[in-house]
Amino acid sequence: MKKTKQLFACLGLMTLGLGTAQADYTLNLMKGVTKVSNDIYDLHMLILWICVFIGVGVFGVMFYSIYHHRKSKGHQAAQFHENTTVEIIWTIIPTLILIGMAIPATKTLMELDEVQDSDMTIKVTGWQWKWEYDYLDNGIHFFSSLDEASNKARQPNSGIDPRSVPHYLLNVDKPLVIPAKKKIRFLFTAKDVIHSWWVPDLGWKKDANPGFINEGWTYVEKPGTYRGQCTELCGKDHAFMPIVVIVKEQADYDKWVDATLNGSEKADDSKPQTHEQLMAEGEKVYEKSCVTCHQAKGQGIPNTFPAITGSKVVTGDIKAQAELILKGKGMMPAFGSQLNATELAQVITYTRNALGNKVGDEIQPAAVAEMLPKKAGAKTEAKKEEKAAVEEEKTAAKVEKKSGKAAKKAAKKGDDKKTDVALADLVADGKSVYEKNCSSCHSADGAGLPGVFPALKASKVVTGDINKQVEVMMNGKGMMPAFGTMLSADEFAAVVTYTRNELGNSVGDSLQPSAVKSLQSAKK
Repeated sequence: MKKTKQLFACLGLMTLGLGTAQADYTLNLMKGVTKVSNDIYDLHMLILWICVFIGVGVFGVMFYSIYHHRKSKGHQAAQFHENTTVEIIWTIIPTLILIGMAIPATKTLMELDEVQDSDMTIKVTGWQWKWEYDYLDNGIHFFSSLDEASNKARQPNSGIDPRSVPHYLLNVDKPLVIPAKKKIRFLFTAKDVIHSWWVPDLGWKKDANPGFINEGWTYVEKPGTYRGQCTELCGKDHAFMPIVVIVKEQADYDKWVDATLNGSEKADDSKPQTHEQLMAEGEKVYEKSCVTCHQAKGQGIPNTFPAITGSKVVTGDIKAQAELILKGKGMMPAFGSQLNATELAQVITYTRNALGNKVGDEIQPAAVAEMLPKKAGAKTEAKKEEKAAVEEEKTAAKVEKKSGKAAKKAAKKGDDKKTDVALADLVADGKSVYEKNCSSCHSADGAGLPGVFPALKASKVVTGDINKQVEVMMNGKGMMPAFGTMLSADEFAAVVTYTRNELGNSVGDSLQPSAVKSLQSAKK
């Protein structure tokens, strides 16, 4: 009797799950807020009802035959070997059903891969255990971690009721913000192990693999907040790696971008801090970035994560400790790319003078800044870049002055052949072509994505033989598509000239559309 009740309870839940109502505990898929998610849901329901129809038909015929042809009614089992007609029928019908299912399924799968013509691109990098976001179109960059309230509540013996924490384990300190009614392209990768970026309302998830790039896209019409999680078992704190996506109207998004860019000024690493300041702020950094592995009191986790208390590294040479924290080791990530020099100085000082340690020394942000390869000499580099920008403007002005008249006099000759286009005009046109077709991978300033897409700035290919660059761009290479079939001769010539004379390069040569037309004709 008990098993019978359980059976009927399960059937009841399944019936609810087959419906379209989106309850908290439904057994069915959720519809989501994007066209893709709704298309996936519709495909799921179509296939499900086809399977239900087939199941009802097959089992109906089977049960009918068993009941009406039972031995008690005097039926004798028929003896036959094969029936060609029946075999043809039960081969053709399933084939037609599979074809009918494959058409909408293929259409939906193709829709999931349509990342072209996106309005903006965001690079998503998975870390143990946080997400890193790079807005490739405007330069915004930040890490997104579990929010402080959830982080405190999840600690052993915290005494905090998780139910009292809003969106427990599904909230972050810095959410991903995107504009509504814009096509957003995502690039997924990881720094350590495999992660998986999943927001159910968007309708899909993508793996983030170290050394590889996966792509995805979304288009959300309705502003709102949508939450997700990492869905790949990525280590000890896999369960504490949430995702929050906030969709804003374009005007509100623009305000957020301005506020973020204005508020993301680098900390003044040259400004010294008192020992008390370093300790107070260092505790906050430790709670946010270190307590997960090394625990609240610095005792660590035996045989997994070393203790901070009494550690020979922490109580030894301060520079050696700083090098370890900056570069990482084993399961410990390289915090030099996650924290700024001020935060690093604070947490280093804190660990040496708290958590059972009393070394009594400290390290200032300026000293840490000198140890960061990317930030060392930042002011000198800024001056160099500023000087280079001024020189580029002067060069462009000279080129434009010399070639402007020639460009204006250019006219068609014979069978649609043009005179040479001025370098300045090619560079001007090439900028828009680059922004549309190249900046997503090679970045707006040509810096590329380290380890994934090469930089164009000072590239040996771009600054070398122009014919070799043309060959690579024309035919494609690796993850780079063959732009010879994607761009017109004018666009191709313009973007090649732009890359060789902008983005920190100043080769001084150009590629003419007529030469590109000849190459494209030869390929055909």
